Amino acid sequence: MRSLRSLPVVLSLLLVPALPALAEEAPPKQAPKAEAEKPKCDHGVQKTLCTRCNPKLAAVYKAKGDWCAEHERPESQCAICHPELAKKGVK
Repeated sequence: MRSLRSLPVVLSLLLVPALPALAEEAPPKQAPKAEAEKPKCDHGVQKTLCTRCNPKLAAVYKAKGDWCAEHERPESQCAICHPELAKKGVK
């Protein structure tokens, strides 16, 4: 019976040294580098989304209302109308 009373003491002596290791948090997972890892074409746009490389995509952008008729490219990729895109490497 005496051994059962000492069980909590023994367990606490075994667990106390391990507490700092248990308390450490796992390193935070890094967010995936969405655009940085995707290959870009010569126009500075993700290769699979570039209408100048893939002219058939123009209809999709036009249907979404994302089209710059003046420069014949999606508005979201038009560095002429949106100079801030040029800073990101879009040509």
